[in-house]
Amino acid sequence: MLYGDIFSNVNNQYKNIFEPYSKFNSLVAKNFADLTNLQLTAARHYADITLSQVFANSEVRDMQSMINCGTKQLETMTKLSQQMINDGQKLASLATEFKAEFDNLVSESMPKAK
Repeated sequence: MLYGDIFSNVNNQYKNIFEPYSKFNSLVAKNFADLTNLQLTAARHYADITLSQVFANSEVRDMQSMINCGTKQLETMTKLSQQMINDGQKLASLATEFKAEFDNLVSESMPKAK
């Protein structure tokens, strides 16, 4: 019974020591995955916009189609600007969420004052 208690105590001590690190690693991995997904989604969206512009430009055959293409490019730039603002807000939200979770993790891990 004595050895069982010793192993149990050691196991609990190691758990208390490594649990904050494990939680931190999980938090970083989640944040990394969220950032990667945000970047991949944004890259795909921007690539789609670029390709649509390339195809629209290839359809210019006369002055009227060039005017229409120019108008479409202005609309696209407006959409692109809004998309960049939205992506920036998503990034800021992820950063704020990470900081809040990290602060919570730190406060949980700190020894309590007696």
